[in-house]
Amino acid sequence: MLLIMECYLIRHAETNLNKEKVLQGWADAELSEDGVMQAERLRGTLPPWPLFTSDLQRAVNTARLLALPGQKVQPDARLREIDVGEWQGMSKAHLEGSSLWQEYQSSPATFRFPGGESLKDLQMRMLGAFHDYRMRYSQIIMVSHHLALKSLLCHFQGWTLDRIHTINIPNTAIIRVRITDESSHVQIEQILSNH
Repeated sequence: MLLIMECYLIRHAETNLNKEKVLQGWADAELSEDGVMQAERLRGTLPPWPLFTSDLQRAVNTARLLALPGQKVQPDARLREIDVGEWQGMSKAHLEGSSLWQEYQSSPATFRFPGGESLKDLQMRMLGAFHDYRMRYSQIIMVSHHLALKSLLCHFQGWTLDRIHTINIPNTAIIRVRITDESSHVQIEQILSNH
């Protein structure tokens, strides 16, 4: 079995909006004090591979805090979180009673955020970036976001996006993905959570 690619997927560190259970989408939220400590604890635990990150500040700041000296942080807008459109900045508590929220929970694969993206849009954007990296590198690190990473994991597992809510990725969790030549076999392993 020949290893074709190995990748560490990392969810950005905690923000104050994460603590408040607010949908961030493309908002540029700062890391909380706990989030800064979470990211700093990752420094030195990862290899010095090419490091790609969403261009949103919570991901860029996480990547900068965990990067080794001399390790270049490379922002890529394709690694952004889903565009939640009109829901950006709204709390989950405010949305939970609505019929649209119920639709999102029960049929995520076909749901489009009002004025924003669908999970399929997000997954295609993430896969486009991942495949570009795969053509150029055999080992990478990607810092991204909750739904963005969950959409990739659904693809790697061969699951429909209707299963996306069954996956949980805590802030600064590290997931190792290994792709081999054996029928495009993918191994996924959560190796570290700071919680």
